Amino acid sequence: MTEEGGEDAAGWQADPGVALMLRVQTGDTAAFEELVRAYQGAAFGMLRRILGPRGAVEDLAQEAFLRVWRGRDRFRPKGRFTTYLYRVTYNLALNRIRDNARKPLRPLPLDPEGRPLEAASPEEHPGLEPADQEIWADRIGQALQAIPENQRAALVFQHYDGLDLTEIASILEISPQAVKSLLHRARERLRELLSAAWNSGK
Repeated sequence: MTEEGGEDAAGWQADPGVALMLRVQTGDTAAFEELVRAYQGAAFGMLRRILGPRGAVEDLAQEAFLRVWRGRDRFRPKGRFTTYLYRVTYNLALNRIRDNARKPLRPLPLDPEGRPLEAASPEEHPGLEPADQEIWADRIGQALQAIPENQRAALVFQHYDGLDLTEIASILEISPQAVKSLLHRARERLRELLSAAWNSGK
């Protein structure tokens, strides 16, 4: 990856998704079917994390690939194919969120201090038994609803999909520095909300 200006050419030129998409641009329907098989799981996973389990994931994933097909002539290989697919899919998810008054989200696995729960040992959080974790997950979901969609998406892309700042910036169509700012504000607000919920004990 380059530090500021996107992914280096060697990275995307070797990307199998880009290779398939370039074949799709020629009208190769077999390549498109292969592309769908290879990347539909990524689209489903991203939509579940953004929209939650009842977010019409299958319909939106199908629509995302239809848009990829219809927009094949406009595709330009500037990064990994997944970055392009996530941008298309995220825009659909964002429209669905706005049209349906914020669907419930699958909560991020954070503890009261904002750290991933899976990275913490039971000794660090002795109170978080399975039942406690379920209650805490509900609180996290409620806290996520209180932050803007772009902050929420940045957290999801980083925590769940492991995307770097440049990739998230490409999806959200902002600068890497703006992504940093989004993540910082989102974490600070989540800490405030989760700390209040943790201290209330209710």
